[in-house]
Parts: sequence; structure tokens; C-alpha cells
Amino acid sequence: MARKHLPRLCVLALLAAGGVGAAWVAGGHWLPLQVGRQPGRALPGLRVDGETAKGEVRALVEERARALESRRVRLVVRERNAEAVHPVFEGTLGELGVSVDADAVTSRALRLGRTCDLLTCARLADRARRGDLDVPLEPHLDPRVLLDRLIPLKDDLDLPPVAARLDLEKHAIVSEVDGRAIDPDGAAARLARAVLDPGVTEIELPFVAVAPHVTRATLARIDISHVLASFETFFSRTGDQGPRARNIEVAASHLDGMVIEPSRAVSFNDVVGARTPENGFKQAFEILKGEMVEGTGGGTCQVASTLHAIAFFGGLDIVQRLPHSRPSGYIPAGLDATVVYPIVDLKLRNPFPFPVVVHAKVSGNKVMMELLGADKPVDVSFGTNVLATTPFVRKVVEDPGVSKPRRKQKGIDGMELYRSRVLAFHDGRRRVEGGRDVYPPTVEIWHVPPGFDETTLPPLGMDLPPPENPKPQAQAQRSVPDG
Repeated sequence: MARKHLPRLCVLALLAAGGVGAAWVAGGHWLPLQVGRQPGRALPGLRVDGETAKGEVRALVEERARALESRRVRLVVRERNAEAVHPVFEGTLGELGVSVDADAVTSRALRLGRTCDLLTCARLADRARRGDLDVPLEPHLDPRVLLDRLIPLKDDLDLPPVAARLDLEKHAIVSEVDGRAIDPDGAAARLARAVLDPGVTEIELPFVAVAPHVTRATLARIDISHVLASFETFFSRTGDQGPRARNIEVAASHLDGMVIEPSRAVSFNDVVGARTPENGFKQAFEILKGEMVEGTGGGTCQVASTLHAIAFFGGLDIVQRLPHSRPSGYIPAGLDATVVYPIVDLKLRNPFPFPVVVHAKVSGNKVMMELLGADKPVDVSFGTNVLATTPFVRKVVEDPGVSKPRRKQKGIDGMELYRSRVLAFHDGRRRVEGGRDVYPPTVEIWHVPPGFDETTLPPLGMDLPPPENPKPQAQAQRSVPDG
């Protein structure tokens, strides 16, 4: 029949295609009609994220979204040259920033078979019946949430690079070691791939290499013909001081041959590393809040103080330095430097146009350091002036383990010290630097038997008089270092 003989408005033709009908409209176009589709329901047999939609689509989408977001995974790290990995985070994909837009997925599912031409809708309905039509969840990853999870891990997992250094005793070069830093973009990519694979429960965090500024190649041109500064400090190895002496040796070995390039800064904590048994450090006495306590790495501050001294007299910039909480017997007040890994650091910068090298050596009871370079461009003088003093006080501790009073720690008056550094450069320039160091008073500590009358103790600063007929001691008395 010729088209001109059809009714002007439309001719309806219903086709059994999953409730899909069609209308022939003037102008020669087919428009889809929906027959028998209840609101909120999808094509019969349609799947959402692999599950068949048997009821309202919205409920299925929300169920599949919850299942995805609550799927548990672990972030793991593989250490250098190690086969095994260890977990650093365990939680859900949702906690890592993975989410599903349930509204958008529901809308896509309901539109299928509704907004298409007759033949397309018929094909979609047929595919849905066969179970071949699946609406993906298309999850979204918020990189800000993932980054918030990764940032707290960086302090423990990122490793600073280790610069190449000169072994001045063996006349050899110790090669550099690259550091590493968590790669947030790489982690996001791996997480996105894991989201699409339900079988993945473990995601290995990727790292990017961090190269040191000083490499084996750069050391070939270094001139160490001049001694810019030298300094030495002394320590004890007797009694219980053996572990502290060992810590001094370990810390000094990390510094020996360290190269500081022009305009570059170095961190004591980065070079020496964590004060842990794995890094060679032992339990030894150290100063904490003015008192001597046992801690891993005790004695490291003496190495830091000796390094600060050669940097001070060698003309390096002192970028960061903190004095001890009490004066140290091994170095003059104003030259000491305390370090606590990883929060309290000693940082130095090389202001000269040539590299400088630290030579650190432990021999017997002495730590000796030199700062070496191509020239000695400056002479440095050091001066101090005590601005104020604060008397120490006494602390009495009842100790069931003692039978008579015993002074465990001597008191030391606190002081406020003004220290100055005068730099006389060989080109005629002169610079004066100054600053204040505050040393709180060190508490005098006595251990006494329970119920002891404190008023019978000797005056401040005094010890008990020795007995008239002292008995020979069965063992050496424990010595206490100055820090």
C-alpha cells in the first residue's frame, strides 16, 4: 500500500519484543512504545554487575555497590632484595576511596530498551533474555581519599637516598644507593585495576626511585687537599659504657666519607639512619629531659656534637641544631648538638663553591673528625658569655631496692648562654653570628629506702661521707656518661 494512503496521524504496530511496541508516524519515523514495563524494573533478564535484576533495579544496584565498596584488600610492600611482602594497610575498597554512583547506574539500567529505535530495543531485549546484557557499576576512585591513606605511611616506607662516599682509610669509593618514595599515581592505577578483578585481594604499593645528589661519578673530581676544620671528643669504654662506645663507632662510620656538594644541605638523621638494632645500635645511656636513661642509640649525640663542631669551625651553615638539655662533659657548652631520630636533627649546608668531605674516625677512646676540601676560605673563632644561671633542685625517690640513701645523679645549675661565631673570610669579608642556648638545670636525684627522712640528706651538691672503714667493692660501680 502506498504511504500516502495511510492515516495521517499514525498506524500502531505492536511487536512481541519484550513489551516493546512501535508507532509509524507521519514523516516516516518509528518511535518506540513501552508496553508492560513497570516503573523501576529493567528488561527481563538484564544483569547488573553480573547479577540478574529480578526485582527493582535500584535495590540490586545498591546491593552490588555495597558489596564492592566493602570488599577487603591489603596494601603490601616488598622490601629491597626480598621475596616476602608485608602488609601496611588492611581495609575496604571504600576506605581507599572507591565508590559507586548508584543513581547513575540505576538510570543507565532503566534506560535500556526505552530510548531506542524498534530494532535496537528488540535486540537489547533479546540479549537481556539470554543473560548477555550486563550493566557495569563503573566505580569511581577519589585520589584524595587514597592520598590521605598513603601520606601517614610515607614516614615509615619512604627511604632517603644514600650518597656515595669516600672511604678515606681504604682510598676507595662506596657507591651510592637510591632512595624510594611511594608513587601515589602508580598506587591509584593498581587500585583501579584491582577494583575490576574480584580475585585481587593484595595490592603491592609501587615506589619511585630517588637518586642521591652525590654519585660515584661525581667523587672522581673531589679535591680534599685542605683541612677546613678538625675536632675531637673523648668517651669511656669501661664498665657499662661498652654499648655506648659501640653506638659511637656505628654512627661515626656512617659519616666517614660523607660528601656535601656546594649549596647542598645534609641531615644527620638521614645519613646515620634509625637508631635500631637492625642498623647496628645497642641499648645505652642517653639524656632524656635532663636525666640519664637507657635507650637504643645512646652516644649518638656525641658524634652529632663532634660533627657540629667541625661544621662550626669549618664555616658551614648551621641550618638546624638543638643543644642538649644539660651541658655535656665531652664538649664545651654551645658546641653540642642533640639528635633524636627522626624528629630532632642536625642539618648542615655547604656554602662554598667546592665539595667538602667529612672524615670521621674512632680510635681508642677518641672520636676524631676533619672537614676536608679544595680550599680553606675562612677562619672561625668561637666565644661564649653566660647571661644567667638557674640553681638545680633535688628529687628524692623512694626505692625499695636500696638499703641506704644513694645519689644517683649529680645536680647541675642551668644557664642561659650567648654564643658567637666570627667568620673572617680570606677575601676580606667578615661576618658575626650569635645565638642563645638555654640549658635547664639538671635535677639532683637521690634514691632512698621507703620512709627515709629526707631532711637528713647532705646539703645540695654534697654526697654522703665515705665510711670510716670502707669495704672493698665486689664489682666496679656503674659509671654515668655526660650524654
